[in-house]
Amino acid sequence: RRIGRHLAERLGASGHVVAVHGRTDRAGTVATVEAIRAAGGRAEAFHGDLASAATCARLVRDVTRRLGPIDVLVNNASAFEAASLDEMTVADLETHHGANTRATYALSLHVGRQLRDRHADDPRRQGAILNLACTSAERPWSRYVAYSASKAAVVNLTKGFARVLGPAARVNALAPGPILPPAGGAPTQTDEAVKRTLLGRLGTVEEVGAAALFLLGARYLTGVVLCVDGGRSLVAPA
Repeated sequence: RRIGRHLAERLGASGHVVAVHGRTDRAGTVATVEAIRAAGGRAEAFHGDLASAATCARLVRDVTRRLGPIDVLVNNASAFEAASLDEMTVADLETHHGANTRATYALSLHVGRQLRDRHADDPRRQGAILNLACTSAERPWSRYVAYSASKAAVVNLTKGFARVLGPAARVNALAPGPILPPAGGAPTQTDEAVKRTLLGRLGTVEEVGAAALFLLGARYLTGVVLCVDGGRSLVAPA
């Protein structure tokens, strides 16, 4: 909701027609659309549970019908739930893989076929897919095992789709680190996150947005996972 909204607004400001998707926060989705329009951009709101493959297929059809062919896909939908060993269930894995992995796969598949059909014969007109991964894909967090596993799958999907969609589309991933204080978190959590970065501070959504636009516009990069974490992945214990 926080990073996603900023990315949507930034893409709108850069001239993209933006399809803003939300699962349950309809008010937030509409507010994002209104902010893009107020800044002079064009955007439409869409809703649905992307853990459903059928919903993903319908979303791509609806966006294409209402806004035209898709050139850029940002996969930002995510489940993020903590659990201790005693709290973990098998259902946790399905929850995270549904929202984080299945949605990324299904949307990349449907949009990727569009991009292949439109751009395969002209590499100068590449499409782009950007996936939101996480540094925990490489170093799993002990209270977020299911989440970390799902993000590891997103990293693999990034590289796999980069192989099958080139040269029609570039597929890259962004792995943000500690960007904003945890929603409802204690100040000590923020202090601990800061201590575990090499740069000694939290990042900002603006810095994530700048990295996202870089990856979307870098025409000779594909299959890349860019960590935007202030160096945390180099020093933080799992």
